[in-house]
Amino acid sequence: MHPLGVAAIVFALSMTIFLGIHDTLRDRTARDAQAVVDRAALTVENWFDRFRALPKLYARSPLIHEALDGTPEPGALVDVSRELERWNDIAGTLDTYLLRPDGLTIAASNWRDAQSFVGQNYSFRPYYTDAMEGETTGFFGLGTVSGLRGYYLSSPVMDDGRILGVVVVKVSITALEEALTQAPNAVYVTDEAGISIISDAPGLRMTAIDDIDAVARDEIARTRRYDVDAIPRAPLERAGSWGATLPLVRGASIAEAGPRPTYLSLSTSLPQERWQLHVLYNLDPLRARLWSIGAAIGAGGIAAMAVLLLLMQRRKRLIDRLVARERDKATLATRVAQRTAELTSANTRLADEVAERRAAVDRLRQTQTELVQAGKLAALGQMSAALSHEFNQPLAAIRTYTENALAFHEAGQADRAAASLGRVMNLTGKMAQLSRNLTRFARRSGQDLKSVEIGPVIDEALELLAARIDRSEARIGVTGDRDALVLGGRTRLQHVLMNLVSNAIDAAHAGQPPEIDIDIAAGEADVTITVTDRGSGIAEDVLPKIFDPFFTTKEVGDGLGLGLSICFNIIEDFGGSMRAANVPEGGARFTVTLRRAETRRVAAE
Repeated sequence: MHPLGVAAIVFALSMTIFLGIHDTLRDRTARDAQAVVDRAALTVENWFDRFRALPKLYARSPLIHEALDGTPEPGALVDVSRELERWNDIAGTLDTYLLRPDGLTIAASNWRDAQSFVGQNYSFRPYYTDAMEGETTGFFGLGTVSGLRGYYLSSPVMDDGRILGVVVVKVSITALEEALTQAPNAVYVTDEAGISIISDAPGLRMTAIDDIDAVARDEIARTRRYDVDAIPRAPLERAGSWGATLPLVRGASIAEAGPRPTYLSLSTSLPQERWQLHVLYNLDPLRARLWSIGAAIGAGGIAAMAVLLLLMQRRKRLIDRLVARERDKATLATRVAQRTAELTSANTRLADEVAERRAAVDRLRQTQTELVQAGKLAALGQMSAALSHEFNQPLAAIRTYTENALAFHEAGQADRAAASLGRVMNLTGKMAQLSRNLTRFARRSGQDLKSVEIGPVIDEALELLAARIDRSEARIGVTGDRDALVLGGRTRLQHVLMNLVSNAIDAAHAGQPPEIDIDIAAGEADVTITVTDRGSGIAEDVLPKIFDPFFTTKEVGDGLGLGLSICFNIIEDFGGSMRAANVPEGGARFTVTLRRAETRRVAAE
């Protein structure tokens, strides 16, 4: 099939779908608009029915009869006005007033106002003439005194067949218009002359829908219903019909719609008032929806046409392919042979590439093995440096105790010399244990952690440093929870504390005894040990790298720069943390945070 034929079919199908949707939405819109008309008509009728019985009810009042029967005293008429005022407030009407048979107002609810109806003659009003003929009637008009729109309900005051006067109730139109609000649609009510007297759209109030004929003008002028010459033409114009029976109008923005929207115009009669109620149903939202639906159908049609053309093209290609296949059968054998040769060559190249990749994998594994070996050598180097540093302090202590033992022996103090030698034996045992601990430290194993009581560990560390503490005349205070238990290793924690105390002694100002505070604070989940000195503190540029390996601020030969680094790693092996900071009052503070242990067990050395 030719592409133009496909396009024609798709277009016809799309138009059929669109027109079907269009007719469905039109019928639904007409039903919705008619429902708005019915609701609005019911609202108007119910509104006036609320007040329709009031004039009859008031006309039965003895007070009204007394005011109209004979010549009442002026004070009595004031009492009647007060009562009318009370009735008016209770009923929620605009005005309530009483007319004599000659049409003169003798009492009114607005008797206190400057524009009071009292003394006004309304014999020209239809509601008066109809009531004087014994009818209960209604009338719409502008107040001749107030100039406000209102609906007037009247009833004759009867006494034994005589009409004594007329009771009139004026009902507000503004409140009714608020109840009729149907934005973005518009509702308006026209009287017998075709004048829009009630509307929820301000632009339609008191406007003429069509030209007012001469008879209607004369009647309006006679009853002084309103000034017909001051009534403008409504901002509406006929715009044809939608379908065969739905009239359309176009107008200015009269109900919060856009500029000059198009409305569906429907109406119904209000027979009791001899009025017509009209609804202008805004079609702009529906038109926008139809545009969207049309665009969607158009896009779908284009897509369908594209799919059909694609299928036709694929069908053509398939036929061409079948023809080509038949044409290529004659040369199939040759092409198979050529392809076989190509595959053989490709297999050879693939085998070479596989062999090359295997050799690369072997070289990679060799490189990895060498890297692992290099890592082991680096670990051994770090362990050797650690052993050199960590044995330095115990050896110094052994030398001190040995010198003390010789001095005590020469002085004949055998007991004290034996005690120093005992400490030497303890230290050599602890050095052996230290070697094992450093071996475990090199393996970075944290599985041998047990509970350690902080107090005894601090005491043993200070005892090992006793000779140095005495020489420096250091003052060391230990506060806090000495019984706190932490997870760790007893000897390694002791070495950490010894290193921190030794550094604190070194940090003292020249010529001043070191002052060192050790505090233990036990929390719910961890225990914090702080070592604070009163020295010169740590330079700000040194703080970030204080725990780096081989970093030291001491003179050459005084240290390798591994003490704090090893301490930091020991605390991390315990699952804790270690940080350094300066104290505002002067000096440095090292904080060790360890996990709290639940049970008291002897720690692994």
